Amino acid sequence: MLANLTQTLSLLITANHILDYYSIVTGYGHISVRHPSNNATFFMTGNGKPPALVRSAEDLDEFYLEDASPATERSFNPQDTSERYIHQGLLKRFPSLQSVVHSHSRSVIPFGIGGVPLRPTYHLAGGFIGDEAPVFEIADYYTPNDTHNLLVNKPRFGQAFPNSFLTPAHNASSAADVPTEPDHNVVLQRGHGFTTIGTSIPQAVYRAVYTAWNAEVQASAIGINDAAGQDRGVRYIAQQELADTGDLDDGAYPRQWIRWAAQVGVNPLYNNDLGYAEIPEPGSG
Repeated sequence: MLANLTQTLSLLITANHILDYYSIVTGYGHISVRHPSNNATFFMTGNGKPPALVRSAEDLDEFYLEDASPATERSFNPQDTSERYIHQGLLKRFPSLQSVVHSHSRSVIPFGIGGVPLRPTYHLAGGFIGDEAPVFEIADYYTPNDTHNLLVNKPRFGQAFPNSFLTPAHNASSAADVPTEPDHNVVLQRGHGFTTIGTSIPQAVYRAVYTAWNAEVQASAIGINDAAGQDRGVRYIAQQELADTGDLDDGAYPRQWIRWAAQVGVNPLYNNDLGYAEIPEPGSG
């Protein structure tokens, strides 16, 4: 069945709870989804509530894809969703994307500041991370009058951010030849966190959770290697393995979503007034 609005928003509420449960988002961080029947708008975590306490459509904000302005007349505090430009910029640039997750995961942040790139370490994360995750450097876009708080909270930053999801070669393309599909699925943000994308809410959530878990595995492997006192290096996922684990990752997220949704569904912290929604068909929301 095709996703309808209620189904989509139910998935979005559940996604907020799953991301909180696994500490991908806490009081901050957010997830968005493209409107299933109106390509001009998108929804995201909002209304000043932390993701764990999102429970109804009233706890979600809707924005226009063109400029991230509010799509409803409901009272709106811009500070509550100041980084909506992350979501607006990506969903506008890449038409195939349906969902975006932004996280401040402490396990991932070191790889954006420590001089060691985030690389794929195991089969359930290798396919979507790629050879290594690029890092967005917001300082490259500051002007003298900007507040240097690392937030993607202006249209100018939101327009620049999607470039990090393209290879240098594609960024160097002429305007007519710039791809409308991303080359990367995960981008780190120095001193801030990371953002991942998906063609559905469950896929974006899967990638966000496994990005954090991959970072934990990689940090542990580096620590073990250093403790051994032998310069053997960490053995990462090889090129052929990257290609072959991509299909594995794409097939894994529906199964994980069912489990994760069941976990938050019985946890008294989380409430979803729209009820549990089944995963829609690929490409439907």
